[in-house]
Amino acid sequence: MPVYGVRGKKNYLVDSAFTFLADKIMEDLERENFVPDYLLLTHSHYDHVGSAPVLREKFPAMKIVASKRTAEILAKPKAIEFIRSLENEAERAYGASPYEFKTFNIDIIVGEGDKVEEFQVIETPGHTKCSVSFIFSEKRIIFVGDAAGVIDNGIVRPQFLSDYPAYISSLEKIKKWSNFSLALGHGGIFEPGETPEFLGEAFKRSLEFGKEIERLYSREGNEDRVAEIIYKREYERLRLRQPKKAYMINLKAMIKTVLKEAGTQH
Repeated sequence: MPVYGVRGKKNYLVDSAFTFLADKIMEDLERENFVPDYLLLTHSHYDHVGSAPVLREKFPAMKIVASKRTAEILAKPKAIEFIRSLENEAERAYGASPYEFKTFNIDIIVGEGDKVEEFQVIETPGHTKCSVSFIFSEKRIIFVGDAAGVIDNGIVRPQFLSDYPAYISSLEKIKKWSNFSLALGHGGIFEPGETPEFLGEAFKRSLEFGKEIERLYSREGNEDRVAEIIYKREYERLRLRQPKKAYMINLKAMIKTVLKEAGTQH
């Protein structure tokens, strides 16, 4: 769950991981003598916004940047409760936190084509409806959150939770920056020479996974059964570290969006 730091005319953080990692993040920032001017949030998921409230208190002058939809989601009490429930499960897996996630304000709302200081924004929905990517042209790097998938145990795992066609379209859009370094929300950074190969693999795996979901549903006729088969093959066999509750929520969302597009969902 990396939190990226970018030094330039200003200091930028990209995403903020889990709430229980807040102290570790602040220790790292202090060691690096890094005082953030901006926190850029790629989307509203708990493992990307978790430490934002704590960082806001630590650095009150820091501006938090996100999409309009992210701001809307984080203003909903039910969304805050849901984030806390997922945080609680993550803490059982990784370690307790002295903090509880709470709502916070987004200072700067951004969307397609916006430019702020040294970065520009593109909308990259599909993983979530609120996903955006941040491009630092002078440094030749693009931060995509989970819009291009994640890497687990060396395997590219697609993450089209909200909209399968939009996810594929966002991958195509991100390809325009294939000559840049590419920073994933989970999986590290690819250098410019590696980015095209990764994006090609991400595109291929997304199409394959979509077809596999359709095939399994055609055979089983039941979304829960499809989820069970994929869970055993992927989560258990690969021994993924993602908490099971979050994994199953994501998996079932991906199954639904594929079947909705295929017109086979009942």
